[in-house]
Amino acid sequence: MKKIFKTALWAGLISCTFMILSCNPKSSSPREVISLGGEWQFAADSQNLGESDQWFSGGIPSSLVTGVTVPHTWNTMPGLEKYWGKGWYERTVDIPTGWQNKTIRLQFDAVFHDALVWVNGIKVAEHRGSGYNRFFADITKAIKPGEKNQIVVCADNSPSPNNIPFMKSYDWSNDGGITRNVYLIATHTLAIGNLQVNGIPDLGKPGTGRAVICITLLNPDSNRYRRAIFKAVIRKENQKNSKTIWKGTLKGIMDKGEFTYSLSLKHIKWWNFDEPNLYNITVTLINNGKEEDVYTSTFGFRTIGFSGDRFLLNGEPVRLAGVEWMPGSSLSHGSAETKDELEKNLQLMKNVNAIYTRFHWQQDEAVFDWCDRHGILVQEEIPYWGGATMLNDTLEALGRQHLEEMTSSQFNHPSIIAWGIGNELNSHDSVNIHYLKELYQYARLLDSSRLVNYVSNQLQAPLSGDGKVPPDASATGDVLMFNEYYSTWYGQNLDSVSPALDRIHREYPGKGLVISEFGLCEPVHKGGDPRRIVEMKRQFSIYSAKPYIAGAIYFCLNDYRTHMGEDFTYSYPQRVHGVADIHLKPKPSYEVLKKILCPLEIVSVQKNNGDVKLVVRGKTGIPSYTIRGYIFQTARKSVILDELQPGQEKPVELRYDTKADTLKIWRPTGFLVNSLPL
Repeated sequence: MKKIFKTALWAGLISCTFMILSCNPKSSSPREVISLGGEWQFAADSQNLGESDQWFSGGIPSSLVTGVTVPHTWNTMPGLEKYWGKGWYERTVDIPTGWQNKTIRLQFDAVFHDALVWVNGIKVAEHRGSGYNRFFADITKAIKPGEKNQIVVCADNSPSPNNIPFMKSYDWSNDGGITRNVYLIATHTLAIGNLQVNGIPDLGKPGTGRAVICITLLNPDSNRYRRAIFKAVIRKENQKNSKTIWKGTLKGIMDKGEFTYSLSLKHIKWWNFDEPNLYNITVTLINNGKEEDVYTSTFGFRTIGFSGDRFLLNGEPVRLAGVEWMPGSSLSHGSAETKDELEKNLQLMKNVNAIYTRFHWQQDEAVFDWCDRHGILVQEEIPYWGGATMLNDTLEALGRQHLEEMTSSQFNHPSIIAWGIGNELNSHDSVNIHYLKELYQYARLLDSSRLVNYVSNQLQAPLSGDGKVPPDASATGDVLMFNEYYSTWYGQNLDSVSPALDRIHREYPGKGLVISEFGLCEPVHKGGDPRRIVEMKRQFSIYSAKPYIAGAIYFCLNDYRTHMGEDFTYSYPQRVHGVADIHLKPKPSYEVLKKILCPLEIVSVQKNNGDVKLVVRGKTGIPSYTIRGYIFQTARKSVILDELQPGQEKPVELRYDTKADTLKIWRPTGFLVNSLPL
């Protein structure tokens, strides 16, 4: 499974793996990890004095420092909400004496957007233009085991033409800082840098598949690797038990520090959004009989494709529907949201029956781990956004870096089904089209197991016979993706939608179409939640009636913080676009969307002396997919519906309490799909 890795040598899925130790770990484990989240010293540097005054060596002046908790952004601090510039962080850490002969690295899960890192006054890393991606710094030569060591980080969120997102061209917050966690990692010199597993179901043989394992090594030029062997254990995870399904020695091929092996497996369960079956793999690196390293991750067996006008999830045609969430909208933590805050947003998304979403920018591993375990399909995107972003050699090179970092650290997440290479650029511009084609090919080279797409807000422009309006850049991707705002930003009305979609379908024959955004954008567009409900219902009805539309994503889940916002209720501007407010309180439109996204319909209800007979039908519009294992429950009885195909009708018989009862329909994952008073 050959791939290109510029950054993969330093990858490590800390959120999924390893024990996190206290600041005084024992040195018995071959891989030790210390979380450096918590107390740091911080100072804003509005005068740009930090580097010239060498704060990286002498420390931040005590008169300027404020104690903060990392993960952190300064844009939630009083007086700094609109600050674009540099911020400095400092912390000392005790390094165990037992780490004397180990390779020691820092892992930063995100520093927005530029980061300079020093240890004991020595610069150990620069990470520029990629503020939402993980990066690593080898600090082995700078560290002093057995002593206190100073770590200093300069973060910079100043508008920059050498950054993605470009300048101020992005419609979300500009939160600067160490916005995700930091870890200290100690390994032997002989160690695993990254572990990627592609779980591939055998679509012709249910319950079977292959695990294609790719191990990238640290220090791949070392001659010691020639005698290294890898042992692996694969266990069930996120299932009813944690039974071992395979154990043994991986007998693959080592080539230039990369080891590959394809393992055939039986009696496995595939992954999908209603059956999020995962597997845990632990790989032990052994050299001359000595255990040098242990590395653990999770993965799932899942394929994604597209054929005709349908997504193919594990070979099954599906029409997907969901809602987009704009993270970083916590008023107290901004983009440094806590795990509890992230999960509250994700619960809200799943509870509205969303199984499909997009992220305009790269997210924390904890987000994808949750999506893996609870069942949400994701397109994660390079944060190119807006007409002001015109691609060039610099931005394309940064885009490649983003793709390398995304695919390196997030490959094992079955919830990620597509990489996005941009959103709402000038997609009829020949230069942009050229670079997007290059990025599409590069993304496919790095990861051939997923879809790659570009999201357009210009497909509404008809193609011209004279070539003045060339094919939209979205045609570069595996699926056409269209942000449909006819009744708002495009200055028309919903009567325009149906004929426009038919025209797009004719102009791009053979390309599937996804409505990647639609919704009511307040306060620019008036009407409030009542208008949101009326238009939402009509738009879903239009999309559902067109067989060539494979999916739709409502925008959006929440009112959100954005430096481009028009609502100034709070100290940071926001946009009022959500079916829930900025505090995540659902609006009436939330319940309407929940019913629309329910994948089945109740055709009839017959009640007689405590017996109730339902006839249910699988939806054929949006969404539509095979329903398996859904639970129908009253106070008196529960029934499991084994399978319901789109368009198929089946009876469900239950007992109920005639005094007062409610029929509840549950997904096998425990999320409420629908409820009905009886």
